[in-house]
Amino acid sequence: MNRVLLINDLEEAKKELTKIKVSSQGIEVMAPKALGLFIKLTQVHVGAANILKQEMLSIGGDAAVARGVVNGVEKTSDMILLGNANKIKKLINKLDHQTIFGLPKIRTDLESMLKNVLGKQTTILDCNGKKLKLDSMKIMGVLNVTPDSFSDGNKFIRVDKAVDHAIQMMEEGADIIDIGGESTRPGAGKVDIPTELERVIPVIEELRKRIDIPISIDTNKAEVADKAIQAGASIINDISALRFDSGMIKVLQKYPDVPIILMHMLGTPQTMQEEPFYEDTIEEIMDFFQERIDHCVSNGINKSRIVLDPGIGFGKRQRDNLIILKKLYEFKTFGLPVQLGASRKSFIGKVYDSKPEDRLEGSLAATALAFQNGIDIVRVHDVKQHKLFMQTLQSIKDVK
Repeated sequence: MNRVLLINDLEEAKKELTKIKVSSQGIEVMAPKALGLFIKLTQVHVGAANILKQEMLSIGGDAAVARGVVNGVEKTSDMILLGNANKIKKLINKLDHQTIFGLPKIRTDLESMLKNVLGKQTTILDCNGKKLKLDSMKIMGVLNVTPDSFSDGNKFIRVDKAVDHAIQMMEEGADIIDIGGESTRPGAGKVDIPTELERVIPVIEELRKRIDIPISIDTNKAEVADKAIQAGASIINDISALRFDSGMIKVLQKYPDVPIILMHMLGTPQTMQEEPFYEDTIEEIMDFFQERIDHCVSNGINKSRIVLDPGIGFGKRQRDNLIILKKLYEFKTFGLPVQLGASRKSFIGKVYDSKPEDRLEGSLAATALAFQNGIDIVRVHDVKQHKLFMQTLQSIKDVK
């Protein structure tokens, strides 16, 4: 039966080639040709743009550039390389001796992107001595010890109830427990440091005695992060991406084995939904991440410690949230682990009218997209349902 093949990644390409008994050498050569690859480059010098277009044409690919590039009217141009992984490999080789118009930097970036697309290396996060192998999508269970969180506020204020819920989530399949003592829902009030510490530290201390999985502290305050790590937390999850408290970078320097989750947000929780606006949602978030990554590296924080979160619902319009979900794979450009927190959020309530506790189906839809796009961590409220759902997806993916 003649048919169209759906090939999503390099491994699937190799499987299909193996089925028709292609030689092992042929498989290595041909598999990258099966992966359509479209790469956007920004603010490319007109000279580099013309060279890149001609080189792509010479190897059977193409490149889209702005009007006015060919005749030199435009001085710079964004451009899209159109080809496959194999053609990008050839382009990289052709640029080997180019030293003008910023082409060496473009070559380096192309090499990095291709490595991220084709590479099979599994990331292992060192969570303050607890190794978390990201060989499959992991579940972060949400534990809000707050009176006003949008979904489960006031449910787990008591230490015993919080600890019991965390243990239940672990038993249901959570790989990380994320503890927050300050609500970050739109319009939420600020919480002072003593109150936040009073909420989270006793829970972390008790949990550390009873569970052996990483504990994440959801805070943007350096003092809270520091004392949470002393109490047993092993990951910092900062919605401000280190912008609200300059002391946070010092905490990361103090604890070199603690990962940091950098989330994108416009404004603050108090202001983030006051008419947020983007010209290009994904590109602006990507630019933000690059600046934050550079900030970390320049302060001695190794990239191996960084996880990125595009911040669903944090300074986003409805269409922005949906675009993020549609374009999740593009955040893998950095070659860093990516986390998605979409569980029970209000964008689902705008897709179908629902209260937070009635948004399981929408949450699972977001998780399905995360799984399909190779996202590393999903932050969820309904751990058991997500674990079973992901187990089903994994079985489908693993079938030979």
